[in-house]
Amino acid sequence: MTEKEIQFRKKREIGDIFSDSFQFLKHEYKPVSKLVLIYVLPFLLLYGVVQVYLQKNIISKIDFTDTEALLANFGPVYLNVFLFALFGLFVQSLLIATYYSYIEVYVKKGKDNFDLSEITPHLFSNGLLAIGASLVIFIVVMFGLILCIFPGIYFANTFSIVIIIFIFEKKGLGNALIRSAFLVKSDWWNTFLINIIGIVIIWTAGFLMSIPSMLTGLTVGVFNQNQTPVEYPDWYWVMIGASTVISSVLWIIPYTFLAFQYFNLDERTKMVQTTENR
Repeated sequence: MTEKEIQFRKKREIGDIFSDSFQFLKHEYKPVSKLVLIYVLPFLLLYGVVQVYLQKNIISKIDFTDTEALLANFGPVYLNVFLFALFGLFVQSLLIATYYSYIEVYVKKGKDNFDLSEITPHLFSNGLLAIGASLVIFIVVMFGLILCIFPGIYFANTFSIVIIIFIFEKKGLGNALIRSAFLVKSDWWNTFLINIIGIVIIWTAGFLMSIPSMLTGLTVGVFNQNQTPVEYPDWYWVMIGASTVISSVLWIIPYTFLAFQYFNLDERTKMVQTTENR
């Protein structure tokens, strides 16, 4: 049975965005998985290793029975967390650039009308675009969070489609920021709902995957109350690394939601402009 091609450039209701997103992922998971496996997985594995190293490092430095040592180690711990966040930003930028490069060619040429080799030339340039846009958005959102929680949330939602605009329209980061603010403003609350549902999916999946490791951590902690630092079994750290990798890949789901929302908002805007010009 021939699978139906998904039309991205189409006006959709919010329910259609979710259903079409999962339908697209269902149809295209094989080529997308292959791309991620080749171009992103090595960095994802390294990200998982860094996560394990960071947690081990934090556990080894924090001793709640020694207040002076605890305060002295707060600085290095925060520095490690900050560097880990930047590395995570880099890995997610590679993932989103790879995935949106596939969608870009899919939209331009149609389903089954291209080979994965045609996507490769787009990866480097789109990767740079995604990294640059991600850094700017990260700084803007963090600035908003420092001022107050609500400005950070507002900026995160308003600029949530900047990367896909930057990659698809290629008219500069400034234009992408302005376009994102303009498009999202026309449907801010639905975009916010899309982002919230995407985050809930990731958090829920991450929580479910972390249950075995949390139970292991509690068990080891109970039976090693007098041991500092607590020694965890090797398989515990393997689970931590694996859950980090899987959770990172699952961000493709919210990225798909945002891709459909971008085209939805773009089509709605074009329809309004066409009506006004008549």
